[in-house]
Amino acid sequence: MAAANKQQDDVFDDLNYEIWARIAKTTLTEKGLWDVVENGVPPDPSKIPELGATIQPEEISKWRDLAVKDMKALQILQSSLTDSAFRKTLSASSAKVLWDLLEKGNNEQAKLRRLEKQFEELTMDEAEPTNSYLDKVIEIAEQLRRLKNGKSDYQVVTKVLGSLSESHEDLATLLEERSDLKKMTLKSLAVVFNRYESLKRESQSRNPNELPVYEMNSVTLAHETFDEDMWTISSGTTNHMTPYLKFFTTLDRTHRARVKLINGSFIMAEGRGDVKIMTKEGKKKTIKNVLFVPDLYRNVLSLGQLGQLGYMMITSGNKCILKGEKTGKVFGETVTDGRGYFMRYQVIEGNLTS
Repeated sequence: MAAANKQQDDVFDDLNYEIWARIAKTTLTEKGLWDVVENGVPPDPSKIPELGATIQPEEISKWRDLAVKDMKALQILQSSLTDSAFRKTLSASSAKVLWDLLEKGNNEQAKLRRLEKQFEELTMDEAEPTNSYLDKVIEIAEQLRRLKNGKSDYQVVTKVLGSLSESHEDLATLLEERSDLKKMTLKSLAVVFNRYESLKRESQSRNPNELPVYEMNSVTLAHETFDEDMWTISSGTTNHMTPYLKFFTTLDRTHRARVKLINGSFIMAEGRGDVKIMTKEGKKKTIKNVLFVPDLYRNVLSLGQLGQLGYMMITSGNKCILKGEKTGKVFGETVTDGRGYFMRYQVIEGNLTS
């Protein structure tokens, strides 16, 4: 019962300004007191030395009537307040001062709630530069700080990384796996984003007729048999690759490239996209930036690419585990059968057929 009463007290101790203001204004208007709240009461003319010789009795009488109305309005307002609002306005010496105090506080609280909502709902547009998005989030965080509700660097960093566009998920994963986010400052995150945008501009400025070159130095086109669910782990391959178009959930066909083999010959990559897999534990994962290489005869996971995301290989006997160096998250457990290390994954096939 005591807990219920305390909860009720907490609820009624929180002034709903919008409803309270409408009711209070109606009450004061009906009693003919709203004018002293809206316009205030001028200083007592009898206490102004320069008016002492010319002041008329009717002016003093008029001021006293206003002062009485002001005290009545102040009493009505104070009696209608919750305990917390009453305590916050104890310094108010007039009805207008009390009203203005609550109105200002409500405006600040409304702005604070609006900014908090904006901060929580912010997401990055697909075409928006990362550094521009970071500036946007920091600006809202600064406004919150000025309202005495500042966000720590860690809160801003996690907000930014958690709301990047889908095409930047690999950047977020890389930072989460390779960095201690609790120690990362906004300045250091800005440096990373600026570097990222610089590299993107360099890539975009490349001659469109100049195809990028990837290397696959650990496997050849020897016609061995591999199951479709087998993914070979390769330390000599610069990018994940698969020959199966049906594996892709997304595929950028404009990303064409040459793949250099260990014997010096080249085959073509006809696109790059995402492949979704199901682990044996039943968890879904997305392998991003996989090259579509039709002339391959097996799936290949680049150990270097996994390393960029913070994964390391721990070998034990004929098995090895890929896990996050900082997080300890397991990417998968491999086995070997004489043809190298590989993992088996059930691929959640996309709807691409041509």
